[in-house]
Amino acid sequence: MVIKTVTPSDVYQNISLEVDHILQNLAQTTSDPSLQQANDNACQQLDGFRQKLNKNIESLQKNAEWDTFTIAFYGETNAGKSTVIETLRILLNEKSKLSRQQAFRAFQQTHKLTDSDIEILQRNLLENEKRASELEKAIEAINLEYIDREQAFQNKIDAITALIAAQRKQFSLWRKFIHLWVKTNEQKEKEAQLALKQSLEHEKSEALEFLQAKKRECDSHSASLRQLQSVQKSKLEELSRLADGEIIGTGVSDFTMDTALYPFEVGTQRFALLDVPGIEGKESKVLAQVQQAVEKAHAVFYVTSKPTAPQKGDENTPGTLEKIKDHLNAQTEVWTLFNKRITNVVQLNRPSLVSDDEHLSLDDLNKKMSQQLGENYRNTFSVSALPAFLSVAEHLVPSSDNAKRRSKLLEKFDPEDVLEKTGFKGFLALLTEQLVSDSKAKITRSNFNKARTTVENIISELSYLQKESYGRLAKQLQNDTANAHHLLDIALESLRNRLISQGENAVDEFRSRARKQIYSEIDDDISNDRFKDRLETSIKQQHEVLERTLPDIFKNELDTFKDEIEYTVQRFQKYAQDILATYAKIQKQKFDNDFEVKIDIDNGLKLTSLVATVVGSALMFWNPAGWLILAPALAGMVFAAYKAVRSFFSSSYKIAQQKQSADDNLNKIARNMKSRIEEGIDSVFPELEEKIEQLKLMLEEPTRQASQINKILINAITNLRSLSHRLAFSGEQ
Repeated sequence: MVIKTVTPSDVYQNISLEVDHILQNLAQTTSDPSLQQANDNACQQLDGFRQKLNKNIESLQKNAEWDTFTIAFYGETNAGKSTVIETLRILLNEKSKLSRQQAFRAFQQTHKLTDSDIEILQRNLLENEKRASELEKAIEAINLEYIDREQAFQNKIDAITALIAAQRKQFSLWRKFIHLWVKTNEQKEKEAQLALKQSLEHEKSEALEFLQAKKRECDSHSASLRQLQSVQKSKLEELSRLADGEIIGTGVSDFTMDTALYPFEVGTQRFALLDVPGIEGKESKVLAQVQQAVEKAHAVFYVTSKPTAPQKGDENTPGTLEKIKDHLNAQTEVWTLFNKRITNVVQLNRPSLVSDDEHLSLDDLNKKMSQQLGENYRNTFSVSALPAFLSVAEHLVPSSDNAKRRSKLLEKFDPEDVLEKTGFKGFLALLTEQLVSDSKAKITRSNFNKARTTVENIISELSYLQKESYGRLAKQLQNDTANAHHLLDIALESLRNRLISQGENAVDEFRSRARKQIYSEIDDDISNDRFKDRLETSIKQQHEVLERTLPDIFKNELDTFKDEIEYTVQRFQKYAQDILATYAKIQKQKFDNDFEVKIDIDNGLKLTSLVATVVGSALMFWNPAGWLILAPALAGMVFAAYKAVRSFFSSSYKIAQQKQSADDNLNKIARNMKSRIEEGIDSVFPELEEKIEQLKLMLEEPTRQASQINKILINAITNLRSLSHRLAFSGEQ
C-alpha cells in the first residue's frame, strides 16, 4: 500500500483497512485443535489492539487540522503559556483581541471608567469628605465654646439659688408671707440670669443649625459619590473581562481548563495558536483537552518557567518527561520556550536575559528533550513574557495591579526596548518567519507523522507483549518442558535400572537360599543320586518363593516410578500455572485492555489419565513368573560323574564335589534367570517408552501454543512496521 493522498478520509481509511488486512492474514486456520485455539487467542488479543488503534485513528481524524498550521503552547501549570499567547495576540492584532479592545474602549467611555473619570470621582469624594470633616470640627468647636458659657451661667444661678435658700431659713413667718408677692433682689437676679442662659441657648442653636445643615448636605453628597463609586467598581469588574490579559491565570492551579484557539494572518501566512491546559495540575480534568490539542497541532512549544530538564517519573507515576514524550512525539517541530520570571524591572538592565548557569541548565534540557523526541525536537528559545505583555497592554483596568506594573515599567523603559530585552522581538520573528514557512508541507508531514506515531505506539505495545510476555513465556515454558522431559527420562531409565537390579538381587537371594538349603543336605553325607534329587527339590522350592516375591518387588518399583512421574507432571503444571499468572499480572499492569495469557496447560483429566495408563499398561506386561521357567534350567543341570569313584572312597571329597556342582548349577540357573528378567523388562519397555513420549507431547502443548502466539505477534509487528515505513515515506512526498 502506498498512501498518495493527503486528504484526511483517505489517510485514515487506508490505515484502518491495512490493519484489518494484517489481521485477516494472521487469522489462518490449522488442523491442530490446540494450535487453532492458540491462533484464536492471539487474534483475539490482536483484535483488541486493532480496536484501540482504530479508536486512536478516529480521534486523530476528528481532531487533525489539514488547512491551518497550528501551534500549541504546552507545558506545566502556571508556566506562562497564556501570557505568551496574550502578548502575541496584541502584537499580531489578532481579530478577537482587536474586537475585545474596541469593546473595552466603548464600555470604558460609556460608563466613564477612564483614569480621569475615576480620579475626578475620587477627588470629589475626598473633597466632600474633607468639607464634612471641617464642618464636624466647627460644630464641635461651637459646642465646646458654648459649654463654657453655659456652665458660667449655671454656676451663677446655682450660687443665687443657694443664697435664696439660706435667706429663707432666716426669714420670719411674716416676712416669708410678704415675699410671696414681693421678690427679693436675689430672686430678681436669678430670673435675670435664667433669661440670659436661655438667650445663650437660642444663640447656640442658631449657630449650630447652619453648620449642621451644611454637614447633612455633605454627608448626603458623600453617600451619592460612594454609590457612584460602587457602581463604578462593578463596571470596572465588567471592564476587566474585556481588558488585555483576561486569559492570563491568577496563579491559581488549573486556571486554563479548556483549549483556546486563536487564528492569525501575517502577510500571506495563516496559522493558529492553541492555549493548552497545564499538564501538572488536576490533569484528569483536562486530559482529553490536552490530547485533542496535541492531535490538532503541527508544532508545539513546550513552555516552562524553569531552566532545568523536566522531571522523570517512576513505574507507577509518569513524570513530566514521560508525559512530554507521550504527547509530543508526533509533531513536526517541538521547541522549548523558557519563560523567565521577572518581577523587578531592574532585572531588564542586565546584559543578557539568561544567566550563564541558566544556559548550562538549558543545554541539559535540550539533551534530554532530544533523547525523548528525537529529530522532531529543535531547540530552546528564551523570553520573559510578563514584562513583554505589560509593555504592549494598553487596555488595562485603571488602578489594577497590571496597570500599576505597566506604569512602573514604562517609567524606566520604552515599549520597544522591553520587547527587545525580553526576547519577544526574536521570538516573534521565529514564529512568523521561520516556523510558519512552508506550512502546507509541514501540515502534511505532521499529520502523517501523527498517524505513523499512532501505529508505532501499537507496535511498541505489541512488541512489549511479544518480547516481555509471550516470547519469554514460550522460552521459559520450553526450558521447563525440557527439564520435565529430562526428569521423565531419568525416571524411566532409573526404573529400568532398579528393576534389573531388584531382579538380580532377588535371583541372588534365590541362589543363596537354595545353596544354604542344599549345603545342609550335603553336610549330612548324602549320595550323589540323593544329592541330585535334593538339589532339584531345593531349586524348585526357592523358585516358588522367587515367583511369589518378585512381582511385589517390581510392583513397588513401579509405584515409585508412578509417584516420580506424577510429581514431575504436577510440578510442571504448578510451574506453568505460576508462570502464566506472573505474565498475566504483567499484562494487566502494562495494558489498559483486559488481555489475558490464554494457554491451555492442563488437558485436565487427560494428563492424569495418561499418567495412570503409563503404569497400568506396563503392569499388564509384568509377569516375572513367565520369565522364570525352571524346566529348561533343570534339564540343563550338569554333574561331574567322572570323579564318582574317588568320591566313593573319600567322603570329604564327595561333599566338596557336590557343593561345587551345586554352585555351578545354581550360578548357571541364576545367570539364566537374570538374563530372562532383563529380556522381559526390555520386552515391555518400548510400550512404556511410547506412553512416556505421549506424556512428553502433552507437556509440550503449552510451549507449542505460546510459540504459536509469539510467532503470530512477530508477524503482526513486522507487517505493522511495514505500514509505518510507508506512512513515513508518504509524509515526505
